[in-house]
Amino acid sequence: MKVIRPGVAPHEEPRGVVGGHEVSRATTGSEALFMGIFRLPAGARSRPHYHADCESACYMLSGGMRIRWGERLENVVELQQGDMLWVPPHETHVLENVSDTEDVEYVVARNSPTEDAVEVPWAPR
Repeated sequence: MKVIRPGVAPHEEPRGVVGGHEVSRATTGSEALFMGIFRLPAGARSRPHYHADCESACYMLSGGMRIRWGERLENVVELQQGDMLWVPPHETHVLENVSDTEDVEYVVARNSPTEDAVEVPWAPR
């Protein structure tokens, strides 16, 4: 067993969100699990991306976030505090903070021990 406590310096993820502390292969040696806390700053939007080889689940801790997904990002759902979202592998999506003044904070769990986000440069913005 290993306890992961807050205090790790925030770090920008390749897709444009801010990561915090996490359970992953890097922090615990996990073979099949990732769970981390992420933040999307006020007014921010992630770059289009997908997760290649894993399913993801999101739990909203605070704030409101709009998710656009699909081949042309034509589908939209809004999440609020307490909502959960399931994301299948290879589903291109963009995260948008709906507030210009409040950050969004959320937990992500994946059935992969590493971060596997793949940016999609051709996707519409």
